[in-house]
Order: sequence, then C-alpha cells, then structure tokens
Amino acid sequence: MALPSDGCIDAHAHLVPAKLVEATERAAGNLPNVTVSRPEGGGVAISFPSTQAVRPIPPAVLDRERSHAWMDAHGIAAQVVGVWADLFAYDLPPREAAYWTRMVNELLVEETHASGRMAPLAILPLQDTTLALQELDRALDLGYPGVTIGCSAGADELDHDRLDEVWAALADRRVPVVMHPGFRTSDVRATAYGLPNTLGRAYDTDVAVARLLYSGRLAKHPGVRLVLMHGGGAVPYLWGRMQRNHALGDGPADPADGLACLYFDSVVYREQALSYLVDFAGADRVLLGSDYPFPIMDPEPLRVVRELVPPDDVRARICADNARALFVR
Repeated sequence: MALPSDGCIDAHAHLVPAKLVEATERAAGNLPNVTVSRPEGGGVAISFPSTQAVRPIPPAVLDRERSHAWMDAHGIAAQVVGVWADLFAYDLPPREAAYWTRMVNELLVEETHASGRMAPLAILPLQDTTLALQELDRALDLGYPGVTIGCSAGADELDHDRLDEVWAALADRRVPVVMHPGFRTSDVRATAYGLPNTLGRAYDTDVAVARLLYSGRLAKHPGVRLVLMHGGGAVPYLWGRMQRNHALGDGPADPADGLACLYFDSVVYREQALSYLVDFAGADRVLLGSDYPFPIMDPEPLRVVRELVPPDDVRARICADNARALFVR
C-alpha cells in the first residue's frame, strides 16, 4: 500500500487480522502446536508451545474501524501496522512456522488493503533461514513495504551467523525492519508492578541492539534499516557507556559503525526525552509512533512532537516525511 501524500503517519501501531482466529481454527491440522482458547475471563487467545502466560487478544487490535476512528480523533492520516508481538511464533517447528507466517501475512495484507490507510509489516519464520528468505520473497510480492521481527529468533540471537543471509537480503533489498520486543523478563525482581512491560521490553531491545552492534552484523550490512520501538529502549541513553565498553576491548566491533542503520520511534512520552533522541539520532531517523491500541500507548502521540523546540521542518520529518521515505517500495 502507498502511504498518503499528506497528513501524519503513525509508524508504530498494531493490527491483528479479524479473520485470524477463525482461520487458525480451520487450519488446526496444519498447526498442531498452535492453540486457540477462550479463557474464563472472556475473549480469545492464541498460544504457542513456549507461551509463558496466555493473554487474550485485545479486542481493539482486531478492529480496523476502531483504528480508523482513533486516527481521525488524533489527526493521523495513516498507520504502519504489525501484528501483536505475541504472534511471532518463533518456537514452532520450521514447516509449521512457515504455514503460520504465510497465513498471517496473507490475512494482514488483505485487511490493510481494505483499510486504505494502513501499511502492513510482514512476519518471518526466523527459526529457519531458508524459510525466512522464502517468506520475505512472498511478502514483497504481496506488496509489503517492510517486515517486523522480535528481539531474538527463537533459540538464537539476531546476531547468530545463520541469520547473516537474512540480514544481507534485507539490506540488499532495502527492506525496513521494525524490531518489536516481547513481553518478558528473566529477572524475578521485575515480574511485579507491570515491570515486564515497563522495563522488560526496553531490556529486550537493548540486548538485541547491543549484540547486533558489537558483533559487527550491522556494520557488515550498512543497507539495513532497523526501526527500534519505544524510542530504542535505553540504547540512546547508554550510548556513551556502550562506546566506553568497546574501548575497553569488550565487543569486537565499534557500535558507532552500525549507528547509521538505526531508526527510532517517538514513543518516549516526554518532550525532554524526544529532544535528546532527535539530537542523538538526527531528525531524519526519528518517526512518529503511538503503540496503538495497547494500554501503554502514548494517548496523544502528536503532543510530544509539537512540544519540541526544533523548527516546523523537523516536526514534519518526524510526523510524516521519514515514514514515507522509509516505507516505500
């Protein structure tokens, strides 16, 4: 889908195809490790072998018209949408994962085409390199302008050597990659007070990005365009520490060599944080985001951008121009 030529673009939003639950139930024979359940508290959930907590799919993320109404109310012309990160399914056996991603991608492109205001992001079966490359080809043939991935590929980290072919293909074909963290933390101290969402997602991003930088994976493939959610976690604010760590000999590659690959959304909630992010990354590498429709979303995503001191052209780049430049094929 081509993004509209006018108006603000929310580059961090979510949509799950409304037909996905029904399609998953129909495909049970091909998806033996995917479970559809209806928890006692209501709603419907889709879970996988390693799902730690079965969470019902939020109704709002299934409702395209509700997304349209929210955009209208907040002065947003279009959204770049990926599915809920709980649905990446990196723990499925490879062939089953290929079937799942194919089904999800076909349903999502159908849903967003009907919208006319949404640019979809494809998912990939990263647990198998060959299948991931095949699905990338299919997704691009379907018209996808980008892909979305998690902060690891199942049992493997994103800097694993077997994924080098995937990074090479994404770089060579100039496919933007939206990296979205999961709802997890291995630290038992961070399981209360909503900390998996507050800190866990940021930490997931930090580890993945640091590994990609220190391993030299991004420096090797400078054509990669990696969009980080939630303002990049703590990466922009720990940058000096990361460089100092490299200077001490811990980390073979200089993180600065991969910095140009990184883009950031604006979901930091505070003008002071966004101002620093723009200063750190440059106005051409920050994109408006909301994290719609989850409770942690920025309820007024344009507010923090409008509070910025920089001139109107900087705000225009963040609110629309950067997304148009990135998500165009």
